Amino acid sequence: MDASKKLRHNSDWRYVLHIVESAALGFSHRSIAKGLNSGPAPIAGPGGGLWYPNAVARIIHNPVYEGRQVAPRQKDGSRRFEVYRDQQGNRVRVFADGCEPVPYELLLRARQNASGNRLLDPAVRVANRETPHLLTDSVMCFGCRRTASVRGLSHVCWRGKDALACAEPLSVFRTALEDYVTEAWFARLKATRPEDPLLVVAAERWTGLRQTPEMATELADALAALKTAEAGVQRLVAQQASGFFDPPFDTHLPRLQYEARAALDGAKRRVAEASPKQLDVSFLLEDERLRRAWDEADLSLRRELIRLAVRRVVVRKGKRGAHPFNGDDRVEIHWLDAPDPWIPQAEGEDLAAAA
Repeated sequence: MDASKKLRHNSDWRYVLHIVESAALGFSHRSIAKGLNSGPAPIAGPGGGLWYPNAVARIIHNPVYEGRQVAPRQKDGSRRFEVYRDQQGNRVRVFADGCEPVPYELLLRARQNASGNRLLDPAVRVANRETPHLLTDSVMCFGCRRTASVRGLSHVCWRGKDALACAEPLSVFRTALEDYVTEAWFARLKATRPEDPLLVVAAERWTGLRQTPEMATELADALAALKTAEAGVQRLVAQQASGFFDPPFDTHLPRLQYEARAALDGAKRRVAEASPKQLDVSFLLEDERLRRAWDEADLSLRRELIRLAVRRVVVRKGKRGAHPFNGDDRVEIHWLDAPDPWIPQAEGEDLAAAA
């Protein structure tokens, strides 16, 4: 930081760029941290210790690395990496003149990969093979609507330690949930007809994987942008519901609503333009071929196959002493052919009206 209280690059800036570039290529937080900690000359992490996946995630998601001032901590002391806006609703630059932040397109790609919004390149699947599980980044806690983490043999809500953060934290055996979701996925696709909207969505994504590299990249970028825009609308609605924009903090709400709706509409148009015009759905209509493809696929490809049709997997907290796992009681799968249930229609109409 210089005399004008603006930030300048220091000797660690190259590590920031390395982390973001690696994430943009599709490498997981865990594999990036492992790389920084290994080798003949390990890189010291924050505070001089080791690198951990959550430290990598903080760099990727912190707006300061895109050159923007970060909003103050919330009343409860927690911090969501939200961009600060001045009284005119403008973002505030934090880098000194001549110092450029991480390119926004690079950060955006890294964040989309981190949130599971982008199909990974086959070469990256191999590098990440040891880290993800079938439903990594897709399992959400019903209690707090946040992504569950993998801990040992289970998916768990990491916010469950704080009752104020999540009153109904989930904990579910990973293999039991994976088996349930996989069979639900097979059953849902088996029950589809050629004109079924879900089949069209799945076929578009599958065909995108089979296109030329240039066409596949454009469709992958478009789909990732759509998921990011949907998440932005969802986050804005959740913030409204939580009182984040209660007076006097509602000054910039109309502008944020407009920006969120414009981003969503633009992303939808981009997907429509990038989607293949002729779709081969036979692969998804034949149960035997689908199961054979599943059996032959590696873990990373299975993750992508699941995401052809599944938006997210929401899991409720189990009843104490309730065994075995009952997926019908605890699991709610949000399919891609239906409107996102976490973006209530009333709020969506308000966003549109604000636009």
